[in-house]
Amino acid sequence: MGAVLTQLTEQGEEHPILYLIMTDHNPLVWLNRNVSSNPRLMRWALALQPYNFRIVHRSAKSYTSSVKIDPKISAPKIAASTSNTLGRSVSAETVRRVLRKAGYNGRVARKNPLIGKRNRVKRLKFAKEHILKPQQFWNEVIFSDECKFNIFGSDGRLMVWRKPNTSHHPKHTIPTVKHGDGSVMQDNDPKHTAFVVKERLLYHCRNQLNTPPQSPDLNVIENLWSHLERAVQKHQITSKEQFKSVLQEEWLNIAPETTRHLVESMPR
Repeated sequence: MGAVLTQLTEQGEEHPILYLIMTDHNPLVWLNRNVSSNPRLMRWALALQPYNFRIVHRSAKSYTSSVKIDPKISAPKIAASTSNTLGRSVSAETVRRVLRKAGYNGRVARKNPLIGKRNRVKRLKFAKEHILKPQQFWNEVIFSDECKFNIFGSDGRLMVWRKPNTSHHPKHTIPTVKHGDGSVMQDNDPKHTAFVVKERLLYHCRNQLNTPPQSPDLNVIENLWSHLERAVQKHQITSKEQFKSVLQEEWLNIAPETTRHLVESMPR
């Protein structure tokens, strides 16, 4: 096959140049994926192996480019755009399948509050003060919070295309201006600092663990709300009374192991 083209790395080492072949032809991509099942294709693959070829479907490349630019774009929009470009029909399910194969999955975008400089300092201070606390310390903390549940709709939930372990990337989150959730783990939400609340805590729970403002991620009960919401969504809700009953039922059905795992995650 002749000499192999190489290039030098920063360390002075030689390695084969990667030839990236972009193609619109599905058969060529299919042959590349099924080369091991055909002896003739196998011989060609061995002959071309030193040249480090990689065949990529052009449409697949455009799908991943789209979600890199805008992770919040929907599969139907990508399919419509690709159909107009190629002049042939492309289904949304095809887009989803290709993106999943490329490592992208549709996930609900996290809501991250816009944290001011002063609150960032408070969060860091809280983390330094509690990072070495033993597990027993967290086992004795009562986590409290409130949450709103909707009978219909998702209350602003937005899906994004992202790879694993990238949920906190700014492109994959929804910034919020004010955090109205709370954390006896106690935060500075007005509902939790009202006189009647302070008075009750004074008599029933004198040791309060005050978390910094705009810090829903420091209260593990936030994860419990998501667990409860998924359980409730499995029911066909037709009335407010049924909704209330289902909420109470699913709340009581939460296994102790679920809450234990959440509390055990605090030191991490």
